[in-house]
This record gives sequence, structure tokens and C-alpha cells, in this order.
Amino acid sequence: MAKTDEEPSLARAAERKDPHRAQALAVKQRVDWADAAKGLSIIGVCIMHVVTGIPGGEDTTLGELSSFLDPLRMPLFFLVSGLFSHRILERSFGDLFYRRLWFLLVPYLVFNPFHALTRMSIDGEYSMRALIKAMLFGNVGLWFLYALMLYNIFAWLLRKQPPWLATLISCLPLIIGAFLGGGEDIFFRHVLTFVPMFFIGLHYRDIFFRLASVAFRPWVVVGSAAMFFGSEYLMRGLSKTVFSDWTPTVAAITLGTDLLRSLAALPFAIVVAVWICAIPYVRRVFLFVGRNTLQVYVFHPLGLFLLGGAAVSLAEAHPESLSFLGTLAGQLWWAIGACVVASAVGYAIGKTPYLRWVLFPPPPRRPKEKEQQPRYSVKSGGERTLSA
Repeated sequence: MAKTDEEPSLARAAERKDPHRAQALAVKQRVDWADAAKGLSIIGVCIMHVVTGIPGGEDTTLGELSSFLDPLRMPLFFLVSGLFSHRILERSFGDLFYRRLWFLLVPYLVFNPFHALTRMSIDGEYSMRALIKAMLFGNVGLWFLYALMLYNIFAWLLRKQPPWLATLISCLPLIIGAFLGGGEDIFFRHVLTFVPMFFIGLHYRDIFFRLASVAFRPWVVVGSAAMFFGSEYLMRGLSKTVFSDWTPTVAAITLGTDLLRSLAALPFAIVVAVWICAIPYVRRVFLFVGRNTLQVYVFHPLGLFLLGGAAVSLAEAHPESLSFLGTLAGQLWWAIGACVVASAVGYAIGKTPYLRWVLFPPPPRRPKEKEQQPRYSVKSGGERTLSA
């Protein structure tokens, strides 16, 4: 990883024996790999939505890549979110709302109705009840924002617990959900599975920053790759044998095995993110996407819904010139283009004054605290003196 201007300051901080300053500068030095990891994650989400939305897409090379990214996509996203959420442990709930939850809540409230309506359109069922349910309990469109708000509140409630205990408690929703049938519902399956990822990133952030700092060492590369590919070999074998028939019992068990699968994949994902930062032109792409994940996350499903199905229609309307769009490869490329166009629209909205507030709202005005009135004490004779 390239050196930064902070290295002399880091050295001076270490000389002054100021570990907090040194740690803060070290985090600043390595923030690029976290952005690359977020870019890798959201690109994987887009690929997954592309291949699952086109018949036969999962059987293509792109589908195989999406399958390869299965244990990395959202677990990596939640881990990185936890890494940079450590300040919530020091805040009051008011601070948590005004400085963090507000910025997740606004885009959720603005865009979740559109995602809910697209889901209703796909299912062919429209109802106010379904819309209200989607807003109150999240839906498969913007469930990440919904889950992240819940995780922040959950972490704040457990802020006074030792890290190891808070992390263990974060597994309780997964365990309870497994017994109550949450593994069979795609929304609850996502929300239940990734709570520990957020908590691990929140409470054990130093481990991952140290891992990133040694990501080029051969033993780290080989060890993390062996853990990842070994886990994938085992889990894919189980999915073809023990877990081949999807039953409520299998759904419950795989909540736990998916967690273990993701834990085994995370070290390799961080190593890959650090390596991405060392590749000049690739680095720029992943860093740009990783720093604009909200726009991509919110807008690419809408782009696929509005534009994704147009490829076949265009091929049928213009068979001589656009027949390629009717092929499987053509539909995949068209869907990828729809994701890019929709994300670009989101990026433009995020850069437009005032309009950008639907994605990046200004900080809300906090209620003014009442000024403390001076207190007086009365001495004998009626004389008033100011009390401390």
C-alpha cells in the first residue's frame, strides 16, 4: 500500500507514546481498503440481482462469479459498517439519532415506498396493507438500511457490556429466529444472519485493521485463501447432500452454517480488498463505487425494474440490428448497463443542491437545551447569594 503524508505524524505520535493518536492515524492510512471492500460488496449485489432476474443467468460465468461472492457480499458490508460505528458506544441515544440514524432513516422513508411498489408489481398484488407492512418491517428492497438502523440501536443498548458478551448476545436473534421459522423468510433471514457481523466489526475492529496491514505477507494470503476455499468446498458439498431438500429444519440449520461460512470468508475478502487498492486503474473504480454505495444500492434495483426487461422487446422489434439483445449474454449486458445508468442517476441526484437531501439530508435541528437558571440561597436578613 502506498505511503501517505500521515506516516511522519504517526511516527511522532508513537514517539510521544500516544497510542490513541497513533491508532487514529493508522486507521486513516488504511481507509482505502474499507472503501474497496464496500465497492466489492455492492458490485456483488448488483451482479446477484442481474443473474437472478434473467432466466438462465445463474448458469452463466457471471452466475458462477455471483455464487463465488455469496459469502462475501453483505457480510463484508455489515462488517465494514461496524468497523466505523465505534463512536455509537460513547453517545447518548439522542446523539445516535441525530448523528447516525437520521441519515439512514431519511433515504429509507423516501425510497422504500418505490421499492415496495416494484415488489408488489412483480408479485401482482397491490394493497395499502402491504405498503404499510413494508415500511414498518422493511422489505427485500431496502432491507439493508432498515437492518443497519436496528443494529445500531441494538449495539447502543448493549454498549455497557463487555465486547465478548455483546457479540454473543448479538447471536440471539439468529438462534431465536431459527427456532421460530425465520430461516424460511428471505427478509428475516438476511436481518438475523448479519447481526453478529456488525458486532464483530464494531468490537474487534483492531483485528481487521491489523489483518489489512499484513495483507501482502504470503502466509496471510495463503492462510486466508485456504480458509475461504476450504469452507466453500465443505458448504457446497453439504448443499448438494445434507441440505439438498429445503425444509424448515434445513432453513434453520443453514442460518448457522451461513454465519460460519461468512466468518471463514471475511479474512480473504479483506486481503482481496487491500490487493485491489494496489492495482492502479482497478483501484479507482472500486474506490469510486465504494464511496458512493448508497446511490448504487438505492437506485440499481429501480433501474433493473424499469429498464431490465426492455432488451427482449428491442430484439423483437429490431431483429436485424438488435438480435444480440435477445440472447442470454445480451440480456445480461443490458441489465448491467441498466444498473450503471440507474446508479449514475443516483450519483447525479446526490450531487444536486437541495435534491441531494433525499439521499444525504442535512443534519436536523436539535431541540435547544434549556439554559440552566442560576440558583440563589437566602441568608438571614433577606440577602440573596449565588449558589454553586
